[in-house]
Amino acid sequence: MRWSISYVGVCASVGSLLLCYWFLFENPYLEIAARRDTVLILLAMLVAPAVLGLIASFTNRSRLMSGAFVWSLPYGLYLTVGTIPSIWNLFGLMLACYLIAAIQMRKRL
Repeated sequence: MRWSISYVGVCASVGSLLLCYWFLFENPYLEIAARRDTVLILLAMLVAPAVLGLIASFTNRSRLMSGAFVWSLPYGLYLTVGTIPSIWNLFGLMLACYLIAAIQMRKRL
């Protein structure tokens, strides 16, 4: 069995996970901790697609990577354009990496 890992997808997923952690627990723009509902929303809308993207990267399934992209698109775009300039604009880079990984995977088929 030949392993074919999408490194762009892995970088996008790990980057999203790190940005979510930073947003929730080490946020440089807020002095208070994130509320429980904020944590749940980010888990459902950005962390879960990042985990799906990791699975897609290791199994080389373009449909899963496309799903991760579409799933994280609304909240990723909101965080990207909601406050310009800020560190959260990097979510836009992660979205672009998801899309690039999905296109690369589809071309491999």
